[in-house]
Amino acid sequence: MNRLEQEIIEKFQQLDKAAQQRVLGFLEQLEHERPLSALELMRLPAEERQRRGQAAIVSAADVDFETFEAYSEEAMND
Repeated sequence: MNRLEQEIIEKFQQLDKAAQQRVLGFLEQLEHERPLSALELMRLPAEERQRRGQAAIVSAADVDFETFEAYSEEAMND
């Protein structure tokens, strides 16, 4: 076990039960927020995939995206 893991365990053990539950909830939330690979997404039930897709669209609503057109090398020489 490395030093960071040991420090986390020590601090966790000093918390009361309610705070430990909040830490556990936070860790579970972090796990759910991590990006999934395409394979992991395809393994999810359709409803969960749709929920995550909709959530991603909503969270990106205020993001300023730059659009561009891609051309093949042949088209670039025309």
